[in-house]
Amino acid sequence: MGITINWFIYALISMLSFSGMALVLKKLTYTLPTSLILVYLFIFSSVMFISYQVKISGDLKINLSAIFWLLLAAGLAFVANIFDLEALKHAPNVGFASAVKAGQILVITLAALYLFEDQKITWIGVVGVLLIFSGICLLATQK
Repeated sequence: MGITINWFIYALISMLSFSGMALVLKKLTYTLPTSLILVYLFIFSSVMFISYQVKISGDLKINLSAIFWLLLAAGLAFVANIFDLEALKHAPNVGFASAVKAGQILVITLAALYLFEDQKITWIGVVGVLLIFSGICLLATQK
């Protein structure tokens, strides 16, 4: 019998982990080039992901149709991580770059409604997304 965890707890742990990672990466940008940071970040995290997958299932096989989607995700991750790290490096405050990145909530929320049948949103959710996006716009216009 496994433990059931609410999606919000997963998201909270993710948020805290990504926050810590952003701060560590910002620290590294003072002494290392972006591309080298990302090379080692992905080498180390790949070893961790492979070890985790082998431990939980022992299986690394995927179906052929997943390869296209994984290659697409990898390409997007490549571009996103380079620009994310450059934004962390050059932003006046590392939190500002992370806040702008959080603008993905608007894109993801709207695209998910179109792409996936089981996705839904209430008016309260729409207002929440718009408030978050408004806050991001305020940060972006700050000098």
